[in-house]
Amino acid sequence: MKHLYAYFTITVCTTLGIVNLNSQELHSHSNAVSIANESNATIGWSGNSTITADTSDPFHGTYAMKVVSTGVVSTNRRVEYTYSATIGETYNISIWAKTGSQTLDPAFASWTGVTGFTNPTLIATNGIWTEYTFTVIATSTSPLILIYIGSSSGSVGDELYIDSVSITPQSSADVQSPTAPTLSSTGHGETTADLLWSGATDNVGVTGYNIYKDGSLEANCSGSPYTITGLSASTTYSFTVTALDAVGNESTVSNVVPVTTDAPSGGGSSVWSEANSIASYTGDVGIGTSTVPTGYKLAVNGKIISEELKVQLQSAWPDYVFKKDYKLLTLEEIEKHIQEKGHLPNMPSAKEVEANGLEVGEMNRLLLEKIEEQMLYIIELKKENDKMVGFEKRIKKIEKKLKHKQ
Repeated sequence: MKHLYAYFTITVCTTLGIVNLNSQELHSHSNAVSIANESNATIGWSGNSTITADTSDPFHGTYAMKVVSTGVVSTNRRVEYTYSATIGETYNISIWAKTGSQTLDPAFASWTGVTGFTNPTLIATNGIWTEYTFTVIATSTSPLILIYIGSSSGSVGDELYIDSVSITPQSSADVQSPTAPTLSSTGHGETTADLLWSGATDNVGVTGYNIYKDGSLEANCSGSPYTITGLSASTTYSFTVTALDAVGNESTVSNVVPVTTDAPSGGGSSVWSEANSIASYTGDVGIGTSTVPTGYKLAVNGKIISEELKVQLQSAWPDYVFKKDYKLLTLEEIEKHIQEKGHLPNMPSAKEVEANGLEVGEMNRLLLEKIEEQMLYIIELKKENDKMVGFEKRIKKIEKKLKHKQ
């Protein structure tokens, strides 16, 4: 396979309400992925794949765009968008995307009319909304954005969701800060505080929020509501929130909301409940730590031991390697890739693992893919070796006959 993996992790709290009034926004069509002009449509986006406005899990607003491949031919597994540009102008492009229930190697690839685009830029296959940003320079008045639902090794039915697309020229620098949000508290427990806010607007678009506890930054989140965890019981805290835009402009602080956590309950934490011998908690859990990274339900600062661990994979098990149409690289191609990149094709580099960590299930899938590819190489080498043995036997027979005639 000629597709390199590059994983990105962006944590998202909840759907973000965004107001975009910037006339320089070049994604101007009214459709499901528009930030300021959202509608139940896919106008402006085209391709031979199935493209629909979807309401099942939008990142922003009511709709996201769902794209489903109708075949492995390039035009049947992609969606495209063209925007009007000025040659030589630098543009900032932001696209949120996540994979569906069936996927293989989705990517931003083969963009035309621009320089500075890294081809391909793979899309994470973890099913989590992730923002992908690009800074490109236009070489055409009609640059083309191409998003592939899957590679040529994929299949009919591969799914990709797209939302909150923004295309803006850098020449229209944004120096205006968002307005301050209005903050309130909707509840609290012994160690938690539930916060809710609204009302923040921006001339381009609100992209996130900073939450402050007693004047210090506590968390960064894409939207409201948000639950602060790891607090002490019977303690009063003061919370404020600020709004952020895409270039980092920060609003003034919201109103101050004091929250006093509950007193300890004699039987243990009141946030836990038990039913049918199962203890449950709807929030996040930290063990050995008082913080849990946004987007995760459990954080452990220490070692974990268990008799067995089961990982539910999001992508296909590598038996596709044994299909007749699987593109197996030649050993020469693999050698060239190792010399240029320093690691095997289709595997993350040491730098990527150091920066982003390791997904156990995905890495096991990749390792099995390499083992199955190696088995194919071994089978092919055995066939070649058998041929050489046959040739050697024939040569010996011929030599024997010639010697006998002499």
